[in-house]
Amino acid sequence: MLSLTSTWRVRATSALAAGLLAGGVGLLALTGCSSGGSGGSAASGGAQPSWASSLGAGVTVSPPGSVSPGHDSPAAAVAGEVAATNAKDTKTMCDFYTPAFQSQCKGGGGDTSGLPTFTVSQFGYVAVNGDKGLVGMVGKFCSGGKCFSNADPEALFKDGKSFAQQWDAAQKSTSSEYSLTPVIQVGGKWYIYIEAHSS
Repeated sequence: MLSLTSTWRVRATSALAAGLLAGGVGLLALTGCSSGGSGGSAASGGAQPSWASSLGAGVTVSPPGSVSPGHDSPAAAVAGEVAATNAKDTKTMCDFYTPAFQSQCKGGGGDTSGLPTFTVSQFGYVAVNGDKGLVGMVGKFCSGGKCFSNADPEALFKDGKSFAQQWDAAQKSTSSEYSLTPVIQVGGKWYIYIEAHSS
């Protein structure tokens, strides 16, 4: 069974996989959605948050901000998934997942009744380490009749954990809690990280 959450994903890693493997489309992750920040890989002029150094050497942090859906930045990939999920457009939603997982996602069926909803007020901080990124979100996320919210753009980032520890935690997150959304760069484009699994 896959555990996917998209920052809310909570993303990035959470609900879709179980539904896909069962033949329907659920939500992959409630993990990181937010509408703030450039979603790029470097901080935009200004001091880094006090917790940035705990992520480790070589990690760049971008501040919260607005972003349009796309594949040009970590936050843009999350914004694309959120927009497609809210529109109940599963084909487009699957396009924002790791290319190796897209055929599994698109073959999962067309039932959209179990898809979560996101009310993202802003994208939180984004941390990038090479071809991996973690995206935070601020907003409300609902799935299966249960909702949770996050009002802190620094949530989880300020816990003092390294990027590797945050990445691992995002992979293990469930759809019932906030987590950062893991993203990966493939061929110069950013996607929500979901590992392909054999059925």
